[in-house]
Amino acid sequence: MSADKQVRMHLLYDFYGQLLTEKQRSFFELYHHDDLSLGEIAEQHGVSRQAVYDILKRAERTLEELESKLALVARYLRERQLVVELDQELSAVLEELARAFEHGGDSSGEGQAGGAALGSRIRERLEAVQERLRTLAADEA
Repeated sequence: MSADKQVRMHLLYDFYGQLLTEKQRSFFELYHHDDLSLGEIAEQHGVSRQAVYDILKRAERTLEELESKLALVARYLRERQLVVELDQELSAVLEELARAFEHGGDSSGEGQAGGAALGSRIRERLEAVQERLRTLAADEA
């Protein structure tokens, strides 16, 4: 199984794992978390490798079906990406402010007009970040 698919399965399990049967959860955890082979799981539970395979595939299919209907993982990943982007934007604004204060509040060398322009740019950027945060908060409701 590819690393991307494995990460996806872990996320799906984190979100929807409690909706699986007890046996599906047990086999999933042994296979995906404890890295046991199909044969090792089969031996532990007194079933065939094929039974383990079938139960794992059914569990994975159930997780995928739940995600296709509810899209909680997709939403989580979008929100996480947005938080990263907003954090980067706020860091850039803070760096610009720090540079401005290092130069006596004037990063452009144009006196008061430069300070006003800097203030305007910073206000616009912060308002954009605020709007994106409001959009994220509205999606939460």
